[in-house]
Amino acid sequence: MKYDLESINRRKEKAKMAKKVIEIIAIILIYNIILIVISSEHNIGFNNIFGYKAYIIKTNSMEPTININDVIITKKVKDDEIKVHDIITFIQDGEVITHRITKIDNDDSKIKFTTKGDNNNIEDTFKITYDSIEGKHILTIPYLGILVQILQNKIIFLIILLIILIFMFIGMQRQEKKEYRREKKKIEDNKKERN
Repeated sequence: MKYDLESINRRKEKAKMAKKVIEIIAIILIYNIILIVISSEHNIGFNNIFGYKAYIIKTNSMEPTININDVIITKKVKDDEIKVHDIITFIQDGEVITHRITKIDNDDSKIKFTTKGDNNNIEDTFKITYDSIEGKHILTIPYLGILVQILQNKIIFLIILLIILIFMFIGMQRQEKKEYRREKKKIEDNKKERN
């Protein structure tokens, strides 16, 4: 491995770029967790930067597929992309529900969906239209809802955020000290070579 000044500078630039990428990813993750916390307080989904929505599951109607305190990610899709056996999140009488589609009917030129929770014995007594559907289930993040509930306590949330910032600051300080030592060693090595 080369240890000349040019290669050292290239490695430094790559390290700085990697650090920036990691910081951006951390900010995006923190941003999304904050949005999940906010949305869970009102039992609504949130739009993130990619247009998806996240919901915290608060009932056992979809167990064992989706459990209480899991966070699900949904995406709004066209009505012809929704099939029997898909899991959807919809609004019925002001309540957000996540169930599986069991039947699709074309009644009066309007598509109607019959749904059922995996853990329920009978289908839902109502049929829903496409307009009620918030999105199709894309991903389940197990137990993230527990973390969100903990973070709903604003004091705990601020303490955790402060700890994250302290660790980021300590990491940056350590990196700067390492770079300083490398530069100092490089200068000393250059002086030895000249003598």
